[in-house]
Amino acid sequence: MDTMAAIRATFFEECAEQLQELEAGLLAMEGGQTDSETVNAVFRAVHSIKGGAGAFNLDALVQFAHAFETVLDLVRSERLEADQGVVRVLLRSADVLTDLVIAARDGGTVDPARPQALMADLSVLAGGGGHAAAAPAQPVAIAMPVEEDVDFVPVAVDFSDMFAAAGQDVTFRVRVQPKPSLYEHANDAARLIRETMALGTGSVTCHSDELPDLAELEPEGAALSWTLEITTAAGESAIHEIYEFVEGDCDVTVERVDDEAPQLSGEDLDAQMAALLGSIGGGNSVPFVDELAQAEPLEQARPNVVALTPPAPSAPPAAAPAAATAAPAAGSDAGADKGTPAGPVPTIRVDLERVDRLIDLVGELVIHQVMLSQRVMQAGLTRASDIAIGLDELEQLTREMQDSVMAIRAQPVKSVFQKLPRLVREVAERTGKSVRLVTEGEYTEVDKTVIERLSDPLTHMIRNAIDHGLETPEGRIAAGKPTEGVVRVAAMHRSGRIVIEISDDGAGINRKAVFDIAVAKGLVPADSQLSDDELDNLVFLPGFSTKKEVSELSGRGVGMDVVKRSIQALGGRVSITSRPGKGSLFSMSLPLTLAVLDGMIVSCGEHTLVVPMTAIIETLRPKQNEVKPFGGDQRVINVRDSFLPLIDVSRQLGYRRDATDAMAGVAILVEAENGQRSALLVDSIQGQRQVVIKSLEANYGRVAGIAAATILGDGRVALILDIDAVAASTRFENGIAAMAAE
Repeated sequence: MDTMAAIRATFFEECAEQLQELEAGLLAMEGGQTDSETVNAVFRAVHSIKGGAGAFNLDALVQFAHAFETVLDLVRSERLEADQGVVRVLLRSADVLTDLVIAARDGGTVDPARPQALMADLSVLAGGGGHAAAAPAQPVAIAMPVEEDVDFVPVAVDFSDMFAAAGQDVTFRVRVQPKPSLYEHANDAARLIRETMALGTGSVTCHSDELPDLAELEPEGAALSWTLEITTAAGESAIHEIYEFVEGDCDVTVERVDDEAPQLSGEDLDAQMAALLGSIGGGNSVPFVDELAQAEPLEQARPNVVALTPPAPSAPPAAAPAAATAAPAAGSDAGADKGTPAGPVPTIRVDLERVDRLIDLVGELVIHQVMLSQRVMQAGLTRASDIAIGLDELEQLTREMQDSVMAIRAQPVKSVFQKLPRLVREVAERTGKSVRLVTEGEYTEVDKTVIERLSDPLTHMIRNAIDHGLETPEGRIAAGKPTEGVVRVAAMHRSGRIVIEISDDGAGINRKAVFDIAVAKGLVPADSQLSDDELDNLVFLPGFSTKKEVSELSGRGVGMDVVKRSIQALGGRVSITSRPGKGSLFSMSLPLTLAVLDGMIVSCGEHTLVVPMTAIIETLRPKQNEVKPFGGDQRVINVRDSFLPLIDVSRQLGYRRDATDAMAGVAILVEAENGQRSALLVDSIQGQRQVVIKSLEANYGRVAGIAAATILGDGRVALILDIDAVAASTRFENGIAAMAAE
């Protein structure tokens, strides 16, 4: 990847972060939180995206962000009240800004009518004062004197956007003295000056007194400073706002002066710049050009910023690659919260492939550590020997290393939840329903791989909840409910897994209608006798839909089928609980990580299996009077006056035909996600171990009752039991309840 491509990729990564902050801030404003800190955070996000986009010639993005920023500036200065109408326009603008960023990143397009319509709305909010649609002015050509032996060409400079009229209430004198660190951090003094002068009208003076001769010039230094005199109605705080992102890298003083700054015409500007460049003179003219050139990759800049066109040098300057990152760095700084005394937490960007590779290596280390431990035990060494003690310490260190590496991949589900408000707004508008989204547990952490693959299932389920679950406003009034429906999304940790629940307060599932549709589509026989749970789960069948007509949102019968297959691919399960007239609850249970788990190693015949520790309640040796026959070939076990299904794992998985002797085996009490308890009958328990999960479905195929596989210390493959699938295979809860009653 070349330098510019890497810079561009970084810019869009930071845009994603800024868009998340923008969405969160606007949602807080929608809830009535319009304090200065929230509004400033929203403003900085848009301002940073606009500033970075200019370096990549993204004119449509820059123009829209400028119109967006203008309204936010009015809100920030309390000249525009952030009522519900204004916030709604800002939320729609955030959606369009997101689409423009995605289109710029992926090379796509956005229907021009959408941003134009919103820019008109933003212009109305700004009182017609938006500059987004202003036509670009023609650049002013300035001939730059250079030494005869320096091969530079004349420069075209357009400063017209710096002197847009913005009132002449107060005149300020701004002194800007960059430090070398300003350029080391890939910031741009020229952009800061342009942003300042865009606030009003005035003059710019460049001080070249400290410029050394060319032979003595320090390439990474900062020899130039500027004095700006600007007449503006924006106020002193607006000037300080521009420089707050480079605090510590640039000395800035702002003072009010009584005399108004002189108004410059194009001819005056031409003459002043020519005189300035002439005063630099001789060998000192080149550093001025070079300092402007290093500030940003100007061949990528907008037409209305400085554009230098020197011929390609034989060897590029060493500082160019670092300095070329001006725009992305500005976007990164914009997200900092100055209100946090401790400062931002240091972070580093790492390719996900490298983290995955590290996790794989740690997994292999765990396998080899277990292998060494088993070899030592087989050699007959006592646990008090130096080798055994050293291996115990190695096991502890390996486990800590594995936990630390897994924590690198752990991320809060907030990144997924933040995308839901926009989805809810869009679906609500299309269906004509009033919907309120409530999220809980957004800081619940889960493996990044799970996070990335949650988006599609959640999208389908949110659409389903609004389109199918919630009634129309008229229907809700008739049912005695508020016109506004509620969709709730909650994430929580439960028994070593993450559970995500999507609920609504709609009409619930009409089970008779569901059964009739399933029969009509040939999905189930007409004489089927199905329980309520089985009727509810018909919605997951491929081709099932309660919609009679196909729309943009539903009707094709693929949404919920996609949800089920996506969740199963992650080693999870999805279930439904519905109450007619009250609403429905969809529950997704997923593993916290797709890499490791703590398991109990058990033997079933000649096979070795792993039972996840998170599902185990206790283990016990069955007694003769505790095991009872049930339903022919089934058995139950009495545990403290409670009858539980006794599942013969060897027989269930086809390892043996005859029933296992319960008195000679071990019963493992487990609890499924739905709270159902049962007892797994195995031959023996080998021990507890942390195992590395390997996908069985990806490497072999899906096996009923098996969640995944792992490699043991001796190199053998062991299957990991799917507790919920095994427990669901025994359906005689009603009979057990009757036995308990007797």
